[in-house]
Amino acid sequence: MNLLITGANGFVGASLSKMLVNRKHDVTALRRDFNLAELPFDYYECLIHLAGRAHVMQETTDDIYLAYKAVNVDYTLKVAELARSLGIKRLIFLSSIKVNGEVTNVPFNESDTPAPLDAYGQTKLEAELLLKVFCTEHEIELVIIRAPLIYGPGVKANFKSLIQLCRKPVPLPFGSLRNKRSLVSLDNLNNFIELCCIHPVAANQTFLISDDQDISTKQLVNTIRAALGQNSWQLPIPASLLSIFFNLLGKHYLNERLLSNLQLDISKAKRLLNWRPVINFEDGIKQTVANYVD
Repeated sequence: MNLLITGANGFVGASLSKMLVNRKHDVTALRRDFNLAELPFDYYECLIHLAGRAHVMQETTDDIYLAYKAVNVDYTLKVAELARSLGIKRLIFLSSIKVNGEVTNVPFNESDTPAPLDAYGQTKLEAELLLKVFCTEHEIELVIIRAPLIYGPGVKANFKSLIQLCRKPVPLPFGSLRNKRSLVSLDNLNNFIELCCIHPVAANQTFLISDDQDISTKQLVNTIRAALGQNSWQLPIPASLLSIFFNLLGKHYLNERLLSNLQLDISKAKRLLNWRPVINFEDGIKQTVANYVD
């Protein structure tokens, strides 16, 4: 299959591109400053749009919304216009579960009313809505994939920080936590993206995706430390005390990231596309830790 990919040098894009090439697809990385005249018309069968402004926990940009909008909305529409100009029939858009919200009492699904709480989630939702209109008008098949936290070899930001913390020979205070959070490994996400490129039933659908193994912060730390060959060594500190501690430190966002539930119902992906994860959570963590570079 002839595929055009934005964000091919990013965390997801580099891994996905390598996997697709190994599976005999013809993959072209789209430069941010692309020249339409250099790209062949009616050659690419699908455009995978991964490029975006990543979520940052403690944002310092003066106008946060406009910074996210410039990339997540404006550039996305530019990419959609490119797809139209090149005669591309299907566009895959990697969105975020933050479109749905931040915390769950029951798992999110595709029919839930979106409720983004920050500029990142808001701009991802705006991009989804504008893409639906544009692609309908120009007869482009649109597939939207909302992913939770993505992990795998080369992971950065908060997940890398957690690995660094788990490496330290100190007890961690998560032994009493029973929260449930959905994650998705690079292998599972990449496999699902490839399926969405080729499966006819994926056209004009929105999917939530995960490893289909919801885990607690306690389980996550235990699994990382086991992969590092270390003892889990966790103290059973109540979540209520941890919340107070995080608030006193001015890091209230850790309440959502470490203490709350964020679960995704991926039954639609399994039902419509007959998709199943290709790797389990434990093996995904082993791969991540094995390729970890301090």
